[in-house]
Amino acid sequence: MFRQNAYYPFRAVKDRPYLDEFRALPREQRRWDALAQLALFRTRASFGEKEATRDDPEASACAMNEAKLADHLARFFDSGQVLFHIAEPLRDAFRTSDLGDACVDDIKFPFPCLYVHLGRDLGLTFNDGRALLEGAFLERRDNDTSLSVTLVGELADPPAHWGQRGMESFSFFLLDSGPDGSGGSLKKPLLQAIEERLMAQAQDPNDVKELSDWSSFSAEEKADIQRTWAKHSLERELHMKNLQVTKECMQLVANALLYLSQYPEDVEEGWQDGTPKGYRDKFERQDTKARAKTLSRAEHEGFTRIRKVGKLFEIEQAKEQGDSPSPHLRRAHWRRQAYGPKQSLRRLVWIRAARVLGGTVRERPYLMSEPLPLAAPLPA
Repeated sequence: MFRQNAYYPFRAVKDRPYLDEFRALPREQRRWDALAQLALFRTRASFGEKEATRDDPEASACAMNEAKLADHLARFFDSGQVLFHIAEPLRDAFRTSDLGDACVDDIKFPFPCLYVHLGRDLGLTFNDGRALLEGAFLERRDNDTSLSVTLVGELADPPAHWGQRGMESFSFFLLDSGPDGSGGSLKKPLLQAIEERLMAQAQDPNDVKELSDWSSFSAEEKADIQRTWAKHSLERELHMKNLQVTKECMQLVANALLYLSQYPEDVEEGWQDGTPKGYRDKFERQDTKARAKTLSRAEHEGFTRIRKVGKLFEIEQAKEQGDSPSPHLRRAHWRRQAYGPKQSLRRLVWIRAARVLGGTVRERPYLMSEPLPLAAPLPA
């Protein structure tokens, strides 16, 4: 029942034995880099003896994926486990919503670290069909100069050992500036920035002209470098193979974030569907300290508090069924709005929020809701 009920972050922490090892460390040693190192080394070790698996591309890819996922998992729980559940009708409307030239810097993030649940019925796979996409972790880092993203989902087939769960995730990041200090990925249209980033990561070093001069390397050094490149071949392949699904996922996620800021009244904080009434009632009448214990017990069974997005949209859709037109989102677009002295300046205003409900159109600028964090440690 736990696996059936629980969202991905809560299932993930149950499947990774290195997390127990991390929790057992003295408090002063529980650092982000220590967690990433544990995830990396323990995942590789799960594939077999070091010498036998040293050049195994799958072991390397799983270990690298797992190190990045572990970091996102820890930050998710450390930041108050902010989880947005996008209602299916609204999510499906986002599939045809055009992001235009929207870039990361145009999107308002209600929290610096969050998880967006898109559903287990998306019908999208990643990592060459090995995992079924469910959602994504997102985090603005380094004073908003970078965006870190990890796509996640259950494996399509049961793993032979836990280390193969490294294929449950795929991570990438976008930066504020290029190597030369020029405008970077955060200022480019989002889907273009993603494509450029993933294609760059997919490039074979053997095909890079700047790396073709071996005159300063000995034969042994050259062989060692090429062996390292070969070890990471699967990681490069997955960047290319994940390109389309990553763009589709981020189309949904970006639209969800835009909708969040445009319609804060359509975000409801509460228990996920199916949570037993006993937990709901007890939580409502308890103080903060007692609530934390109730929440922990509920999460042990796979139930947690969420922020559900799109309930009002769902209700209106149900009302409008029949001969009346169903509610929908007018196709997304950006408008350059004049403002400032004598209307001389221009700023982007998101207009995809034209939510059409039985002929009524609503258009208005961003409204940001106040954060409501649920502080919680990495679950046991």
